[in-house]
Amino acid sequence: MLREELLKLQQKEIELIRLKTKKKELEGERRELLSKIDDLEKKIESARLKLEEKKEHLRELKNFISYKKERIRELKRQKEGAKNREEFKKILRLIAKNEDEIIKVSQQITGVETEIEALKDGYRKVKEQFLPKIAELQEKISEIDSEIAVIDKKIKKVLSEIEQIKLSVPKEELEQFEEMKEKFNGLVFADVSTGSCEGCGMAYSSAEFRELLHRLQPGKTKCPYCGRFVYNKSGA
Repeated sequence: MLREELLKLQQKEIELIRLKTKKKELEGERRELLSKIDDLEKKIESARLKLEEKKEHLRELKNFISYKKERIRELKRQKEGAKNREEFKKILRLIAKNEDEIIKVSQQITGVETEIEALKDGYRKVKEQFLPKIAELQEKISEIDSEIAVIDKKIKKVLSEIEQIKLSVPKEELEQFEEMKEKFNGLVFADVSTGSCEGCGMAYSSAEFRELLHRLQPGKTKCPYCGRFVYNKSGA
């Protein structure tokens, strides 16, 4: 015989398992959403980095031209002080070489500037495509966080109720209940309101079911097939 309080305890423990399972599912969904956000943010960041790398390349090219222009100015000053014709010609060749390099790099700059405009457009399109999706996913995460917060409150309440029930039941009966939970995979009390045992699944004949309901006392009456204590959830 087990007191009816232990049926309530079982129901609360089952409720606790369901709440924790639901919380775990929500946490899994949350992780998946965060992973999707991370993937989208990486795509945006990749587009931004490509643009920044190209801009940095442009800065390097422009700095190179500035350096070459300064070099030409220095060579022109040296040309004015050339000591002989040979030195004069050598300086002229160096000036021409630096001017050629400026022309080549200027052409590169034109190409890089075109690439930058294309990358800017690509970066803009990537943000337009993915930022709304990120916002939508973040909203879903916020909703999940709210659900989890509600579940946490319910879990706290159920844990308190479980503790209160345990305090009202003698230690020996609790130990017996725990032993039976091990034997019956956590389901000591089985509902029979459907005409079959919730625990073992055995369907009763009409006569068996009538007899079972007639003498049904939660905590006393057992399923004739599996030995679990039975009760009628419908109360009929």
